[in-house]
Amino acid sequence: MYIFHVIFWMAWIVSFTFIQTLNEGIDSLTVWLLYYLITLPVFTIHTYLIAYWLLPKTFFKRRYLLLVVGFLVLLVLFSVIELLVSNYVVYYLYDKSRMFSPGFLNLKNIVISGIGNHYIILVFLAIKAGISWYKAEYQKDELLRSNLETELEIYRYQLQPKIVLALMNQLEVLTNRESADAPEMIIKISGFLNRFLFEGKEELIPLEQEVLLLEEFLAIHKHALGERLISNFIVNGNLKSYVVPPLLLLPFINSAIKVAYDCNKIFESTVIIKAERKYLLFSFTFWSENCFVIPGDEDNKITYQRLQYNFPGKHRLVENIDDNFREFSIEIYN
Repeated sequence: MYIFHVIFWMAWIVSFTFIQTLNEGIDSLTVWLLYYLITLPVFTIHTYLIAYWLLPKTFFKRRYLLLVVGFLVLLVLFSVIELLVSNYVVYYLYDKSRMFSPGFLNLKNIVISGIGNHYIILVFLAIKAGISWYKAEYQKDELLRSNLETELEIYRYQLQPKIVLALMNQLEVLTNRESADAPEMIIKISGFLNRFLFEGKEELIPLEQEVLLLEEFLAIHKHALGERLISNFIVNGNLKSYVVPPLLLLPFINSAIKVAYDCNKIFESTVIIKAERKYLLFSFTFWSENCFVIPGDEDNKITYQRLQYNFPGKHRLVENIDDNFREFSIEIYN
């Protein structure tokens, strides 16, 4: 913060010394530089009194009459001081030809000098207001980001027990219906959970691991549902160059698979993962000859937030819905 003030006043001295020198020639450089250096305390005290004392005491408390009175008093006081310092210190010591004529401390000169010198206060206040606005916006963004991070972390911790519970329920259904397949189902679920519980808690994982998790998850349900689920899994491109938030498609797949367990219809699912140099596609389609409904849109909202957090402005979430068809696509651009 102190560096900003030093830079501001140094810039003021250098810039206005340069401007004055351009108007009068290089011979006036020394006297103008000395003028701005010597009168600097006058301008800084005047500016800080207004910015850090008068405005907080009056303007921010809606005491506008006191603000006007205080502003005028400070204008007159520091205008007189500036005229005296410049005439009897700067000009007297370094360039007597510039000294004012007797009687220069009249109301007209005081007002003109005071108003002419107030541009520095206005510039300072404008910069201060801009910095305050930027800090407020930055703090607001940081708070929103912190809240989003907390929400996403809670979601990740909620997703794991949610998927585990769904798998246990489906295992129970399968055990009651076909006990002979239960041991193999338990092995598949155990292998999936070992990977899911450890890798799924990370903020980003390699795309290869994400693909493996989805393949294992679908294999479990393909085994459980048998001919009632036709599963297609298509992967193209170089997966090694990508890391992604874990389990982006899994909530959509899990919600759709629940529908297949709840009825005796035949469903076909297709997962497409396509990795190109600057483009990544996750696509999941779920189709049946009969109508079905996948309830809720919570997965869409939280997935959009996850994408916005990890790939701001570089993603698209698309959902196509028909009576017997659902498509969820996630596109990520680099």
